[in-house]
Amino acid sequence: MRSQFPRPLRSALILALGAAALGTGATVVGCSDAVAKARPASEVASAPAITRPPTAVAATAPLAEVVTPQAVVRPPGIGALENPAALRRFYEALARLEDGKAQGDVKVVHFGDSHTAADYETGAVRRSLQQKFGDGGRGFVALGQPWKKYVQDGVRTGMTKEWQPERGKLVAGKVVGDGCYGLGGVCLLTQKKGARAWTEVSAQASKVEVAYLEQPEGGSFDLFIDGSRTMRLSTKGQAVSSAFKSVDVQEGPHNVEVRTVGDGDVRVFGVSLDRTQAGVVYDALGINGARASIALSWNEQHMAEQLKHRAPDLVVLAYGTNESGDETTAQTYERQIVDVLGRISRAVPNSACLLLGPPDRAVETKDGWMTSPKLVEVMAVQRRVAEAAGCAYYSQFDAMGGDGTIASWALEDPPRAGKDRVHLSKDGYTQLGTTFASDLLRGYASYRAERGKPAVANR
Repeated sequence: MRSQFPRPLRSALILALGAAALGTGATVVGCSDAVAKARPASEVASAPAITRPPTAVAATAPLAEVVTPQAVVRPPGIGALENPAALRRFYEALARLEDGKAQGDVKVVHFGDSHTAADYETGAVRRSLQQKFGDGGRGFVALGQPWKKYVQDGVRTGMTKEWQPERGKLVAGKVVGDGCYGLGGVCLLTQKKGARAWTEVSAQASKVEVAYLEQPEGGSFDLFIDGSRTMRLSTKGQAVSSAFKSVDVQEGPHNVEVRTVGDGDVRVFGVSLDRTQAGVVYDALGINGARASIALSWNEQHMAEQLKHRAPDLVVLAYGTNESGDETTAQTYERQIVDVLGRISRAVPNSACLLLGPPDRAVETKDGWMTSPKLVEVMAVQRRVAEAAGCAYYSQFDAMGGDGTIASWALEDPPRAGKDRVHLSKDGYTQLGTTFASDLLRGYASYRAERGKPAVANR
């Protein structure tokens, strides 16, 4: 099947070597030598340079000096969605599902920052798509509490104090940690006996899949479903690698729990909940405070294992709010996004991609709260990279109403935005998610109409 990316840029993306090759100073650190090794210096030295859009800017230029907002031209009838043709593979999968020809679920993997972590917006998107195409399952969620206030729609979690959450990070351009944190970018680790981590999901599920790490010093844990011990799993393996174990369960809501035996290191990533019936599965993989560069702290081979196993039809990257407060040059930021897209392209080349621009963000000035100029500049870089990479782009900023919207939303009663003028209220996120889903569906309707496919009534 032909790749989603145009040939010139796709070749460049696939040859991207990671943040070190892009000039950020970061190095790729494997979980162990058995998982991944840094590429030889000879390979790095001889690798072709990354091809960039002709508007790429000098590495030393601040964003404010190089980006001039331009008028955006969109096809009529699709709201804030740009380049919907890039979603062809995603729309093809939805059409097979809607026409009763699908062999499995249509899966969306949505990476992002705190806007995604709350799952209010992504929850609205999930409900909208599942209402039209069917509920394929709740998808991937964390086991236990990767952070104190882990919030997901219809999910309650908890754990005992023996667990240690771990996530990737870049410090002064250097990777901290081994980079193996699972699909969600956060994992739980322990060596202690009797450590418990649980996740209770109210959505219907008929299959539970636990994701964990196999390693030479791996220990064992017992898997409990709805309070009953189902099996004991050993995480000991000859090499460090991703591992998954599925259990069929009676259709219904479920409580999934792991309890360690205390015979070695245990690292768990999360749990996926699926249904027998085919439908849409929408994973919300947000991390508070995250930037696009967080993916560069993940071991690339491990990330590829996770993505290949998940096999998404669409990958969404929803970053930009935190970058809009950084002292990041346009060139560095562009390179980070290009490298993340390169990793995704190498892992799942047949997936469609979409960059989800950040919502409006305001900063306080002597004249009151004003839309952050840096936010506008970040969106311009995202648009440029999305177009060059053959990805769709969605402007949440425009979908909200554009310049000054979040400042006015914060003054409403009840407010649709928080007092920080950065985050939205639950109502605000729900509105934005519903609008995003509606525009995706308008693009899908256009896709069907262009191919002479008749509309199908909602399920």
